[in-house]
Amino acid sequence: MPRKNYRIAHISDTHITKHGQFDESIFNMGLEALDTLNPKPDILVHTGDLTDNGILPDYELAMDKLKSVRYRYIIAPGNHDERNYGHSIFKEMIGPLDFERDEGWAKFIVLNSPEPDRDEGRLGRRRQVYLEEALRSTSAEKLKVIVFHHHLVPVPYSGREVNVLEDAGDVLDIVLQNHVDLVLMGHRHVRHAIKIDETVLVNAGTFSCIRTRGRYLQSFNVIDLSADGTIKIVEVDIKTNEERILKYFPKVNAST
Repeated sequence: MPRKNYRIAHISDTHITKHGQFDESIFNMGLEALDTLNPKPDILVHTGDLTDNGILPDYELAMDKLKSVRYRYIIAPGNHDERNYGHSIFKEMIGPLDFERDEGWAKFIVLNSPEPDRDEGRLGRRRQVYLEEALRSTSAEKLKVIVFHHHLVPVPYSGREVNVLEDAGDVLDIVLQNHVDLVLMGHRHVRHAIKIDETVLVNAGTFSCIRTRGRYLQSFNVIDLSADGTIKIVEVDIKTNEERILKYFPKVNAST
C-alpha cells in the first residue's frame, strides 16, 4: 500500500482533575487550537497522564472533556493514570492498556509503560516480546508508530534524569532492529525530537498541567509525514497559538 500524506496531533500530560495541577482554561484553549489546524489531523495521539490522580472523579471529568475532541484518538496510559488502582478504571473507561491500531497504511502499537503507584516505567520482557511480534507481523510498506508514556532517551531541559524506561536499552534495540519509523512519548513535560538511525523519537510537552519547566509552557506537537518520506514536527504554543518548527527530517525510513 503506497504511503500518503498523514498528519498526527500529538498531545500529552493533560493531568485532568478537579483538584491539583489541571488548568482547565488552558485545556479549552488547546482544544480550540486543535480545531483550527489546517489541514486537519488524521488522528490525535495522547501519550499518557490523561488524569492527575487516577481516581474515579478524574476519569469521569476526563471522559466529559474527551467529548469535545473532534478527531479519532488514541490514548496510552501514564504513571498518573495508574495511581490508586487507576489502571482498572482506564481499562473500563478508555480501553486496553496494550493494543494495536491499524490505520490502513500505518500501524500504531500502544504499550503500557507505567507500573502502578510508581513514577518509573518499564515495558518488561512480556511487552518486549509482544512488541517484537507486532512489528514482525507488520508489512514493511507500512508506517510503524510506537506509543507509550515514558521516554526512551533523556530529554533536554527537563531536570534530573530519573524516569527513563528502566529497560530502555533493550526496547531501543527492538525499535532499531525492526526499523520503526516513529516513537511517540510524553512524561517529562518538555517537547523534544531526535532521530536515531531510521527512527524518529518525539516527546510532547504538557497540554494542560500547571507544572511546566522554565519557559517551556503548555503545547502540543503537529507531526506531518509526507508521501515522499519527509517528516516535519511543529510545536504549537497553546497560549499564543504560535507555531514553531521543532525538527525537520528529510525522510523517515531509508526504504521509503
